[in-house]
Amino acid sequence: MLFLILSLIYCLIVLSFFFGIFFLKKGENKEFNKFSIIIAASNEEKYLPGLLEKLVNQDYPKENYEIIIADDRSTDKTPLITKEYSQRFPNLKAVRIDEESGNLIGKKNALLAAIKNSVNEILVFTDADCIPTKNWLSEINKYFDNTIDFVTGYSPLISNKRKLNYLKNLERAAHFAVVAGSLGLNWKITCAARNMAYRKSLFEKVNGFTGIGHHRSGDDDLMLQKMAKHIRKTNFMFSQDAIVPSYDKDNLQDMAHLETRRASKWFHYPLPVKMMTLFFLIYYLTFCYSFFSFVSGYLNTNFFFIIFLLKIIPELLLTFLFLLKTKRIKLMLVFPLLELIYIPYYIIFGFKGTFGKYRWKN
Repeated sequence: MLFLILSLIYCLIVLSFFFGIFFLKKGENKEFNKFSIIIAASNEEKYLPGLLEKLVNQDYPKENYEIIIADDRSTDKTPLITKEYSQRFPNLKAVRIDEESGNLIGKKNALLAAIKNSVNEILVFTDADCIPTKNWLSEINKYFDNTIDFVTGYSPLISNKRKLNYLKNLERAAHFAVVAGSLGLNWKITCAARNMAYRKSLFEKVNGFTGIGHHRSGDDDLMLQKMAKHIRKTNFMFSQDAIVPSYDKDNLQDMAHLETRRASKWFHYPLPVKMMTLFFLIYYLTFCYSFFSFVSGYLNTNFFFIIFLLKIIPELLLTFLFLLKTKRIKLMLVFPLLELIYIPYYIIFGFKGTFGKYRWKN
């Protein structure tokens, strides 16, 4: 009976995200907003030129946006690259960070320096290893009418490891499906710093990164959760022009550190998010137990089949809907394989992120 109750709860949670996507509305704003694009860059000579090439050539009025690069103690050619592009785009500024703050470490320290130097109300964020489309700002602008405070969008991974890339992008798509569905339900659970925008006045209202600055990660989800009760409306962008691909890590060790970092913020989450993620862990452990009980002949076949359907059907519906709206439906080809490995992945990195350590260049 416990297996069935947990399965029903899980099914309802995932289905709620599925229906939440239908509550999201298309952006219809036609007035030109002014944006400040914020990027923290630490030794990003490999990727920064590609990003800046896209940003200085946005199909958006040049007088309506600025670019601010927070050069976070770079020792490579990052400062020279920034200087070169500032000659082509006068609204590009560089802020140099020479040392880390005690209460505000890593990327958040760099971001704060850039935000303090911004002049526009709407702050747009991406990472130095991302490649937005030329219409990215135009798409964001559609969503920022006078009632919207926060907008985010999809960010898939770019990699030359094709098979692994399919699996990782399907996992990311499922993650972003939860982002979109939860925002549709007006529940601010998580987001990705590679593709998001919010109002500077909102950032200042919650006193910026104060209270979360001691954690190296979390400039996106922890910040969203901190601002949650002050946000009027949010939205999620599905259009192709709003998608911001990001380069994946080059080797498996760096990938593992990234996945550990993604899972490292559990103790800092608000109680409802903690309870949901903890429930997922308990449910996945229970599902594993029921599977081995079924294989061992201790669990009735029909009963396990019901439990299995309560898990896979809502996951399939949610993921399929998101991929359909983002036109990435071919990723569903690896859905069966991801179903096999996701639970061990969630459990391993959940514990590793919560209780272990990870490496980050900052």
